[in-house]
Amino acid sequence: MDMNIEMDKNTATDSITSRLADARNDLGITQKDLASVTGISVKTIINIETKQHIPSLLYA
Repeated sequence: MDMNIEMDKNTATDSITSRLADARNDLGITQKDLASVTGISVKTIINIETKQHIPSLLYA
C-alpha cells in the first residue's frame, strides 16, 4: 500500500475518533445517551472512541 494512502487513513481515523468524543463531550452527553439516540451500541461507541473499531468512511 502506498505510504501516503496509509498516512491519510491514519489521519482520517484519528480525526473521526477524536471528533466523535469531542462532539459528544461538547453536547454534555454520555456514551449511553449517544447510543440511545443513534441506535449504535455503547460498546461500538467506546470501541470507536478508543480506536478499537474504525467505521467505514462511507458512513462517517
